[in-house]
Amino acid sequence: MTFDQAAILILLATALGLFAWGRWRHDLVAMLVLFAALLFGLVPFERAFLGFGHPAVITVAAALVISRAVAATGILDGLALRITRGVKSPSLLLLLLLLPAAIASGFMNNVAALAMVMPVAIAVCASAGQSPSMALMPLSFATMLGGLLTLIGTPPNVIISGIRADKLGEPFHLFDFTMVGGGVALAGLLYTVLIGWRLVPQRSPVAKSDGSDTIGEYLIEASVAPGSRLIGQPLHVAIEKLDGQDAEIIGLLRGSVTIPSAAQWTVVREADMLLIETAPDMLGDTLRELGLVLLKPKHAVLEDAKTGSLHVAEAVVRPGAEIVGQTVLDLRLRQRHQVNLLGVSRADARQFRGLRNWRFATGDVLLLQGEANRVDETMAQLGLLPLAGRQLSLRPKPGAIATLLIALAGLAALTIGLAPAEICLAGSAIVLLLTGRLSLREAYGAIDISVIVLLAAMMPVGDAFEATGTTGLIADLVASLAGSLAPIWLLAIVIIVTMLVSDILNNAATAVLMAPLAIDLAQRLEVNPDAFLMGVVVGATCAFLTPIGHQNNLLVMGPGGYRFGDYWRLGLPLEIVSLLAALMLIPIFWPL
Repeated sequence: MTFDQAAILILLATALGLFAWGRWRHDLVAMLVLFAALLFGLVPFERAFLGFGHPAVITVAAALVISRAVAATGILDGLALRITRGVKSPSLLLLLLLLPAAIASGFMNNVAALAMVMPVAIAVCASAGQSPSMALMPLSFATMLGGLLTLIGTPPNVIISGIRADKLGEPFHLFDFTMVGGGVALAGLLYTVLIGWRLVPQRSPVAKSDGSDTIGEYLIEASVAPGSRLIGQPLHVAIEKLDGQDAEIIGLLRGSVTIPSAAQWTVVREADMLLIETAPDMLGDTLRELGLVLLKPKHAVLEDAKTGSLHVAEAVVRPGAEIVGQTVLDLRLRQRHQVNLLGVSRADARQFRGLRNWRFATGDVLLLQGEANRVDETMAQLGLLPLAGRQLSLRPKPGAIATLLIALAGLAALTIGLAPAEICLAGSAIVLLLTGRLSLREAYGAIDISVIVLLAAMMPVGDAFEATGTTGLIADLVASLAGSLAPIWLLAIVIIVTMLVSDILNNAATAVLMAPLAIDLAQRLEVNPDAFLMGVVVGATCAFLTPIGHQNNLLVMGPGGYRFGDYWRLGLPLEIVSLLAALMLIPIFWPL
């Protein structure tokens, strides 16, 4: 083993540890690995940032833009609502939710597909008397499996196709994945619908869509007594005083009129009623100091507020959202957005106090309050996904058909080989912009920069992995250890190892590292490299054991009330089912 080979192995092992640690974002870890490779001379300086112009990166970015435009049409919302209406059977309900989501995920980003169906799933589960946790983990896994259907279904497919073009001279085509991927996805969906959903812990209780049943005990009403020092003062005086006591004013009630706390210059009058979010035993001295009289909490206040100015909605933090890593104080939610944070849920734990310094993470569920338009704007600006509080419609939005036709035109051009994938999809994205189906701001917002940076940084490292001869070294070692094992067993080993790595490492980075290794191993065994690449495709997608293996798993963790150790209960048998299906189908459609 040479120094370069030892260095790249140590570097990749360190990266794997950092990815598993999860303290730093994946894109930051990837950039650190790239610069370490530059420092050790494993990557030439002139090739450090060529990954940003790699066709696979452009293809992924264009696919994300098209996905955003298709998601905005609301077509999948309407379909899911129609076909699940009145269904009570858990298995049938899951089938009707998972199947459209999986099919959609084959043609759009799987995070976008999940984002479209998740609010529908929560609302449908509530109406059917089921816990959302019953559906959300299966829904996450279904959208991941759906990514196996086509070239653009998930970034690993695009990456593996690009590596095939570099190494073997030709990329995969749009539907080259369909026979194997479709079979694996179908087997996984059938198992989940018939058996697997029963293994999912149902810890999260069915809750009202506005969250009022979870915060009632933390809402108090205080009346402005005669002689109160607040009389004649603007509302922000009370807001500032209570801020230091870990309490928050979310509205002022004056007769039948509700005034949101965003109206900070409203002058307080005698007999006004302040709606305060805190524990009742926290403010005794402060209330007396301000001349406020604590009243019996009225749970109906939030019910009344739904038709007034106090709009309450739940939202989940998307992967890569602006809010990730920041606190309420950093964001200045009330000052900048005129929105209050009433509570946060992470996994199965809910927090309603001490939120000022809460550091947000992907998958956190936020309970927001403010004027309806302010709440909606804030969710869009901060990268939050509305949950059951979102208005769901049976009808697609105007222009939906035109958007779909433009997207399908790009896919048709790719199918007939009119141009490479990056050209066809980027062209479709440009037409969507020129026709006004998507704004430039929405297009840039659709591109997950963390994914782009991760791919661009890991590609030169993957090239170094191969250029130093490390892939060949490992392939020789595996081939020698395998001895007389049949190629099908080595294919199984490739799939299993890829699954395990993908459960810890981002699936795109897993594809960058495992695809060249799979090709080298297949060439040494003198078998079809495409069969082993298909094994990497399946393994990189089936990251079901942990919430960190895929963004979708993190996205459902908060709304579903899941814990870190919950995923393997359904994920492990589902990975076994996927492995067996792949081992049956790959030799048929990609003979060894």
